[in-house]
Amino acid sequence: MMNRSMSNLKTAVPKARGLRDGQELISLAQKLARDAERHAILSASLASQADRLMHAGLRLLDTRKAPQES
Repeated sequence: MMNRSMSNLKTAVPKARGLRDGQELISLAQKLARDAERHAILSASLASQADRLMHAGLRLLDTRKAPQES
């Protein structure tokens, strides 16, 4: 009787550890996905800002060149 309960305990511990480890991996994957989404949003925002600045710079260059050509 004692051997059977010890055997059950030995198999239950790795299963519990595996479940905990699996849950930790899922939690980590979810955190990484949220971080990646935040970085993608930030990256898109920075790219949009860079695009606006580039266009503003080009407009300034065009307005400076126009009077000189006349």
